[in-house]
Formats: sequence, structure tokens, C-alpha cells
Amino acid sequence: MDAGAEFVELHRTGTFLMVNVADAGTARAVCEAGAPAVATTSGGHAATIDRQDAAGDVTMEEHARHTELIVRAASVPCNVDAENGYGHEPEVMAAAVQRFAATGAGGMGIEDWSGDPSRGLYDRALAVARIEAAVEAARALDRPFVITGRTEVLLYGLDGGIDEALARLQAFAEVGADCLYAPGTWELPVIRTITEEAGGPVNVLFPASGIAPAGPLPYGLADLAEIGVRRISVGGSLYRAQVAHAAELVRSLLADQHGAA
Repeated sequence: MDAGAEFVELHRTGTFLMVNVADAGTARAVCEAGAPAVATTSGGHAATIDRQDAAGDVTMEEHARHTELIVRAASVPCNVDAENGYGHEPEVMAAAVQRFAATGAGGMGIEDWSGDPSRGLYDRALAVARIEAAVEAARALDRPFVITGRTEVLLYGLDGGIDEALARLQAFAEVGADCLYAPGTWELPVIRTITEEAGGPVNVLFPASGIAPAGPLPYGLADLAEIGVRRISVGGSLYRAQVAHAAELVRSLLADQHGAA
């Protein structure tokens, strides 16, 4: 089955885990561990090349070449964490869809954060027009390609909170987004509300360690599945855990060396 068609099927029923990875070796490893889908992580990828995430420091072409490596290593569908789609205007979204579809990925996510702190969030009408353009471009392809509409309202603590986040997700769903995503909350009742009211399949962020910035989460993947979450991603948490583990191993080695001396 084509990766896009397989990715579409994953979004139709049940709940599945999508593991964000920052390199091809990790993509291969998590597939061997049983992950049904993988994704790039814009933050992880940016860090591996010493750039800043969501700030326009990584180009579309750089992320596309990175995605090609992940797709080749993975035996399951790959989603692209495409930041703001690498441009502000709706017509740029069509170019992004075409480029990332050419990598063999099964879909991509587009944020409503501009990447420019002076500009901030796109206004709702533009945010929706951008998703609509991406959906139209995806439907013009010769194979299925999943478009995820993502709002950063909760992540950045912006005005309107959950009401504005839901309004955006609902609007994204109305113009054809296949999956909806509003990272930035760790509260299960809020996640339940988003899942029930967004208007389509919902992605929820769950750290690979199960520990959020405020501490261990009091729920797990089974609880998210029970309330109807369709897709669970880990964002950049797996990459950060890998880096932290590497640093800890080096500290242990150095401590052992000094102790032996």
C-alpha cells in the first residue's frame, strides 16, 4: 500500500502512535520496535544542524532532504513537521505540499505561528486560507496525502485560549484538514474537550518519557485512546531524551576515569 494511503487509513479508526525522530537511524530503530508511523521533528532537526526551530532558520529544501533520509529508513508512513509551511501566503503551502509529497512522506502538518515574533500568530482568516490551500494541493496529487492543521494558541498562551484554539481547529476541519492539533495543554479534561469538539481526528502530544514540563503526567496512552484521541505524537521529546542520555553517559565515563585516577 502507498505510504499516503496507509497513513490515511491510520487516521480513520482507533488510536495510533506516531514517533517523531531526528535522524534515519532512530527512524529505523523505532520502526523495528513496532511504531506504526514516524514523523520528523522540526525542533530536533534544527538542533542537529545547530539552528533555531520555528524561526525561519531551516529552509524547506533542507527539511525536505532531511525527510527523504527518514522516509528511506522507515518502513512505515512518515509525517512532516513542516513548521509554518516555509512561507506566509497560501500559495506557498501548495509548493510545500508538492515538495514534501515528492519525498515519499504520507502527510505534513502546518502551524499558524508565523515564525516571526514581531508578527506572531496569523490571523484566523489567513490561517484557514493557508490550510485550505494545502488541502487543495494535496487533493491534486496522484496519491493520498494527509494534511494536519495545527494551532499554536495554547502552546504560546495567546489570547482566546481554548475557545480560539477550537474555533481555528473547527475552521481547519471545515476546509478539509485530515487531522487537527493544538499542542500546549497537558490537562486531560481540556484534551477531551478538544477531541470531542475539534471536528475531526485529533493529534495529541505525549512526551516519550511521560513527563511534561510540570512533571509526570497522571494518564497514559490508553487514557488518551479511551477519550477518542486518534493520533499520539512525541514531538521533540525523544530527541531531547537521546541527547540527555548521551550527556549522562559521558559524565559517567568521565567520573569513572577520574575515580580510577
